[in-house]
Amino acid sequence: MKFVSLTIIAPPEYEDKLKTLTKEAGACGATIVQGRGYGHTEKKSFFSLTFEGNHAIITQIVEEKISKAILKSIKRGIQDGELDAIAFTTPINHIVGLNTCTLKKFEDSIKQEGTI
Repeated sequence: MKFVSLTIIAPPEYEDKLKTLTKEAGACGATIVQGRGYGHTEKKSFFSLTFEGNHAIITQIVEEKISKAILKSIKRGIQDGELDAIAFTTPINHIVGLNTCTLKKFEDSIKQEGTI
């Protein structure tokens, strides 16, 4: 059983949809940070103020199996034109301080794997 850090970067209008999607897949919570991006789109200007585009950055610690389910759902949403996001995982070697919801799901998963 492995944990990963799942990061999703998306325009803020998709934040609620992504939160619902991750909860349905089994994630217990997330940290959401608002950020700005730059790159492939031109800056927009309004009275000499520039706008480069805001993004929601959603970070979660989840089991690897849950992350795969979330990534599949996000991919499906992108392909269907319902989402605009980028998502990736980073492996975690050591972790402390997991909340009780995550630990309970981890314990249940171990029990299920033992009975198969």
